[in-house]
Amino acid sequence: MLIQQNMENLNSGSVDTLIISYLGGNASEEEILMLESWVRESDENQKYFRQFKNIWESSAGFPVSTDKALTKVLKRINSKQKRLNFWQIAQRIAAILFIPLLISMLWLYSGKNFKTVNSDITYHKVVAAFGTFSIIELPDGSKVWLNSGSSLRYPDKFENDNRTVSLVGEAYFEVHSDESMPFLVNTPYFTVKATGTKFSVRAEKNFRAPSVTLVEGKVAVRKLNAAKSNGLITFLQPNQHMTYDTLTSHISILTEDTYKHFAWKDGKLVFRNDNISEVARRISLQYNVDIEIKGDEIKLYRYRATFENEPLSELLRLLKISSPIDYSEVQSKVLPDGTFSRRKIIIYSSYN
Repeated sequence: MLIQQNMENLNSGSVDTLIISYLGGNASEEEILMLESWVRESDENQKYFRQFKNIWESSAGFPVSTDKALTKVLKRINSKQKRLNFWQIAQRIAAILFIPLLISMLWLYSGKNFKTVNSDITYHKVVAAFGTFSIIELPDGSKVWLNSGSSLRYPDKFENDNRTVSLVGEAYFEVHSDESMPFLVNTPYFTVKATGTKFSVRAEKNFRAPSVTLVEGKVAVRKLNAAKSNGLITFLQPNQHMTYDTLTSHISILTEDTYKHFAWKDGKLVFRNDNISEVARRISLQYNVDIEIKGDEIKLYRYRATFENEPLSELLRLLKISSPIDYSEVQSKVLPDGTFSRRKIIIYSSYN
């Protein structure tokens, strides 16, 4: 109830302040829940948040702090007490960031002259907020779509004879071709090696069945920290989806329409004969809710559907009318530390 009241009191200025606190890592649990609720309210809110986040992330990595500049310009915007569109905000942010950007460019230019003295590499870590995804451009021009709740660690420049990043969660890669410098994705379970290709990787923590899906090109999946002679798990060809059992080391490779495995980067949920457990996992990830499935019989139900920008309530309604299931929502509770429990949906058989 308290969050609902606070949501009703949000105006454009307080939303901007809330986003800054969140992106800066200073938001409380209640503020995070408020922001996530606001983002879910409409497609316009989702778009605004993503655009705001892209501007924030584009300023990351400079040797000067732009956080204060962002806060300063947004305070000026908020003082007008009226809603400005995104591009008006962007113009004001650009004006404030011009001087730090200029200093950064001079610093980078000077740094080339001292490369032999100071060749340290700075590493960046990007975490995609729940309910959204992030798009990252790497130093070599490769692009990464980072799914909700996932993290990617990468350097500000690639050196030596490879391009290495570290992933926990799920991401889609479009790798810039360079056969002389292989592209390596380290996960908690294996390493994916590519030169120039398109592929997705799913590797959450404590997950039994991480996977790799190849769209174009060719990739090799190798064991972590293994010698080249015996570390190969498998090669993949286009339109192949590999699942790796972390307990038995068994691999399963299917040749199929792979789009469903990375449709999330286009804002879609695509199911092709997927069971309710996989459907629930995807919904949970995209809408930042906990989903509990009650009853073994409904775990056999399979779905073929495509959803695009559907509100959670509408998506659940469509699932309900397409199969003999029902659902209920557990209201958030105040926890001992004053924060709120995560939103939870229970799915069960309608025959009960």
